[in-house]
Amino acid sequence: MIKILLVRHGQTAWNVGAGNGERFRGRTDLPLNDTGVAQAQALANRLAHEPITAVYSSPLQRARRTAEIIAQPHDLPVHTLEGLTSMDYGDWQGRPVAEVAEVDPELYRLWREEPHHVRFPGGETLDDLRDRAMAALRDAIARHSDGETILVVTHQVVTRTLICAMLGLSTAHYWRIGQDTCCLNVFEYENGLFTTVQLNDTCHLGSRPRRGHGTRLLLVRHGQTAWNVGAGNGEHFRGRIDLPLNDVGTAQAQALAERLADEPIAAIYSSPLQRALQTAQPIAERLDLPVQPHPGLLDVNYGAWQGHSPAEVAVRWPELYRQWREEPEKLHLPDGESFGIVRERALAAVHDICARHPNETVLLVAHQVVNKVLVCAMLGLSNAHYWRIRQDNACLNVFTCQDGTFTAVHVNDTCHLPQNTPTS
Repeated sequence: MIKILLVRHGQTAWNVGAGNGERFRGRTDLPLNDTGVAQAQALANRLAHEPITAVYSSPLQRARRTAEIIAQPHDLPVHTLEGLTSMDYGDWQGRPVAEVAEVDPELYRLWREEPHHVRFPGGETLDDLRDRAMAALRDAIARHSDGETILVVTHQVVTRTLICAMLGLSTAHYWRIGQDTCCLNVFEYENGLFTTVQLNDTCHLGSRPRRGHGTRLLLVRHGQTAWNVGAGNGEHFRGRIDLPLNDVGTAQAQALAERLADEPIAAIYSSPLQRALQTAQPIAERLDLPVQPHPGLLDVNYGAWQGHSPAEVAVRWPELYRQWREEPEKLHLPDGESFGIVRERALAAVHDICARHPNETVLLVAHQVVNKVLVCAMLGLSNAHYWRIRQDNACLNVFTCQDGTFTAVHVNDTCHLPQNTPTS
C-alpha cells in the first residue's frame, strides 16, 4: 500500500477575500502571500515526522513553494510534474469572478451548475484536466513501492478533480468537494484502488472556515469500546449489542466536546445505543442541549453474525464473509439487514433532520457502518465503495445540505484526538 498526501497550495493574493478578491487564477504564476507561507510552514510542522519518501508538485510557484517548505525538514527535492499544473481557463484567466459572471452569464451559470459540461473559451474542460492529472499521479505512484508515502502539492481545481477521480465520481460532483487553502487529503493506494482516509484536513491551520448554505451536518462516529479493533476482547461484529464506551472512548468523547464547544449547534441526535449516547452526552452538557435518540441512526443489524469475531464468521459463513469483504453492496446479513436497508433508513433520518433544521448546525452521532454508508450516499457513491471510506472512532465529518444536495467539507477529521496524525 502506498500512502498519498494530497495538498492544496497555500493562500495567494487572488484567493477569496484576499487582495484583489477572487479571480480565475489558473496558469497565472502567483506567489504565496504571507498567510500562504505561514500555512505551508504550519503544514510542514504537522508532517515533519511523516516518513515521506518523495515530493511532487505543480510547476507553478504557489504550489512549488508550498512543496519546498514541507520538503525542507525531510531534506527532499521537489519534483515538478506538468500534469499537476492548474486549469487552463483560457480567456477567463486572471479575470475577477464577478466580471466573468456579468460578461458571460450563461457560461458562468453552466460552470456553477454543470461544471462537467464547460469548456473554457480557449482553455480546457474538467475532464481534460482529470485525465492529465490522473496520468501524472499514476506516474508518480509507479515510481514507488508498498510502504512508501508520497506528497503531492497542486491546486484547488486539480485536487477537487483528482478526488472525484479517486472516489470514482464524475466531474459533475466538482462543487461537492470542499478544499481549503493548504488543506491535506490522505489516500491509500493498493491493487489499483484508492481508499479515502481524510478529506480537507485543516488541523494545522487552527480556525476552520464555515462555508456553504443550508443545514450544516456534524456527523460523528462514537468513541472506542472494548469490541473495537485491538481493544479488550478484540474486534467483534457489534451491531445492536449495547456496549458502553471504554476509558479511551470516554476520553475521545471529552476531546470531541472540547473541539465542538464553540460550534453553534442547534440540536443533537444520536443512535439509541449507549456507546453513541455516551459520545453525545459531554457535548450536550457543554451546550445545555438534550440528546434526541433517532432510530434511523441505529447500528446495522448483523443478525446471526452479531457478537461473533470476524475469524469465527469467516469459518462458519465463508462465502457470505467473502461477499462482505469483496461485494458488501450485495450482502444481506443472515437474519439481519443489507447495506441498502441501512442506507435507506439512515438517509431518511438525515433528510428528516435537515427539514427540521433549515440553515442550522446539527450534530449526529452514529456508528461506523451507518457513517460509511451515509458518507457514500452524501458523496454520490454506491455502497460498493464501503471499504474505501475510513471512519475512525470519534471522528468528525462535516457536510452541508441544501435543496437535497450534500457538499463534503471534512471527512474523517480527527484533529481533536490525542497524537493525531494524518495516517493514524
